Amino acid sequence: MVDSDLDRVLCDRAILNTLEDGLLATNSEHKIFWYNQALIRILAIHQQEEINGVDVCSLFDRYLLPTLDDCTSTDQLNQTLNNGGELPAFLCRVRAPNGARRWLSIASIPIPSSTGDRLIRVRDLTGDRDAHHFKLAISQSPVVTFAQDEDLRYIWSYNQQLGQTDTSIIGKKDDEVFPENAAHLTMLKRQVLESGKPVRATVTFTFGDDARVRDLTLKPLWDENGRIIGVTGIASDVTERNRMEEALREKTLELKKRMDELQCLYTIAHLVEVPGMTLDGLLQAVADTLPSGWQYPNETAVRIRVDDREYWRGDSRNTRWKQVSPIIVRGERLGEVEVRYLGEIPEVDGSPFLPEEQMLLDAIAERLGRIIERLQAEAALQESEEKFRGIAQRSFDLIVTSYLQGGLNYISPATGRILGYSPEEMTGTEWEDYVLPSSLPEWEKGRQRVLQGEQVERLKISSRRKDGETAILELNISPIFEEGTVVGFQAIGRDISERILYEQIRERAFDMTERNIAQFAVLADHVRHPLQVIMGIADLLDDEKTAEKLREQVRRINEQIGELDREWMESRKIREFLKRYEL
Repeated sequence: MVDSDLDRVLCDRAILNTLEDGLLATNSEHKIFWYNQALIRILAIHQQEEINGVDVCSLFDRYLLPTLDDCTSTDQLNQTLNNGGELPAFLCRVRAPNGARRWLSIASIPIPSSTGDRLIRVRDLTGDRDAHHFKLAISQSPVVTFAQDEDLRYIWSYNQQLGQTDTSIIGKKDDEVFPENAAHLTMLKRQVLESGKPVRATVTFTFGDDARVRDLTLKPLWDENGRIIGVTGIASDVTERNRMEEALREKTLELKKRMDELQCLYTIAHLVEVPGMTLDGLLQAVADTLPSGWQYPNETAVRIRVDDREYWRGDSRNTRWKQVSPIIVRGERLGEVEVRYLGEIPEVDGSPFLPEEQMLLDAIAERLGRIIERLQAEAALQESEEKFRGIAQRSFDLIVTSYLQGGLNYISPATGRILGYSPEEMTGTEWEDYVLPSSLPEWEKGRQRVLQGEQVERLKISSRRKDGETAILELNISPIFEEGTVVGFQAIGRDISERILYEQIRERAFDMTERNIAQFAVLADHVRHPLQVIMGIADLLDDEKTAEKLREQVRRINEQIGELDREWMESRKIREFLKRYEL
């Protein structure tokens, strides 16, 4: 109703009572002298209450002002009603008794051709505001709403984004708006008209080079009598979502492939740790495991060759699709790992294999090379340990291994012969338990050098035998390293007690020989002096015959002494030779 026409329609109260707007008329004293039924409904006034003659401010105080949400609206409305001024459409939000929020528009204008009479209009704009907010929310969003009649002609559309505008499609059918999708759309909408049930489907619309995917929800449109008079629909643009979902599916597939590859590598790593696993058993198990890491395990065959041995999984027939990676051990090619596709497999860039599959194969071949190298090293180490243990078991030398934590843990059988203790008796004890106190300082000095990473050679210590006797040992001691840290030592020693005794006897013999030689030299000097005196006496004798006999005896004695001198000189040379070469 237009405000300029109020004076004309006031007289027709029957018409005013049919309006959706609440109306009331007041006189110059602000008393109500007329109202319509819409006012009673909007303000929720008691039906039995008579409001004619009631002050309008009093009526609003009772039914309207308490429901207003903000004080500013209350003050403004009170001031306008009390002053009797004109109130242009005043928008306020009210709270209904059931808690619902509504929007009311209140306007006050003078009634033409009257003195002080006014007409107040109360309009419920909740629906209009909801529609406004609804349109504002979906405007420029990927959501389209529409309605079509029984002939499937568009009667309403909002936020149309494909092809024509909202207004341009009114009255048209799908074959005029979306000719490429018309058949499918018409089929879906006819299904709704015939069944009376909602239908949801995904439809791809193509405009030029642009393809848009819409999630379409169709529902029947009912009239007030419950008859289907058309179709309503909501179309959501899910193009980007579908693209993201497709990308996610691709990523998920790629992730699954990587997980299969990791599981394949994990299984191979686990096989190495299986107790008692031989190289033959390991390589066959790897061949059986490999297909799980490829895209098409049921079409995958595997061949592993190491030296002149082969390990197969699957059919051994030849095929044109192969991947090969060499097994390298200590810089030399010892064999290879080969993967074959037996059936017809989709190709990507001219090959059915993924680049990641070749990378996986290379990683497995490299790991097999390291495993074989390790197994060979372990076998060599075991053989070496067995040889060492055999040598140690048969050795006449004492061999012990001791750790800083745990004491002696290996004692060779020779220890029983040398010290009288069995290996079982000495296991777990400390080496210091067998060193005599007189040798402990020398032992501790050598031990400290070993703990610093040095080797100690020919360390002589006195040890206590089980029978209480003393054994003199000569030890060569080497540190035991783990991760660069000294954790113990290994000592190899022999009993040199008899050698020490022999050296002592030898030294005494040398000393005695030295003294004898010195004594022989003194004796020769003592003999030569009297001989010279006898030779002088012989020269003084008058009896030449007697004198010659004396001289003859002196010469014979002197020759014997000379012979003794030569023998003493030879004895000295022999002694020096023996000492020089420690014989």
